[in-house]
Amino acid sequence: MTRTGYYLNSLVPSWLQHDGGYRAALTQHLRDRLTAQGYTVVAPVRIRHDDGDVPPPVGMVMLRVETEVEEFDIEVGEDD
Repeated sequence: MTRTGYYLNSLVPSWLQHDGGYRAALTQHLRDRLTAQGYTVVAPVRIRHDDGDVPPPVGMVMLRVETEVEEFDIEVGEDD
């Protein structure tokens, strides 16, 4: 089993970053998205500011929602 990090970004008005309901919905969205793809979330979901290469417009912030999932390692052997 291998742990892999997954994330999504959300560009929002700066006041929305403090809204508990939005943060809960964003967290649930990432969990649902990964569950629908067959992954098992194994780490807490974290929300932080993403200071990327391009700054967000005035009055906006880029939030990064991230977690880790477990994936099965599949090794395919060569038939001789």
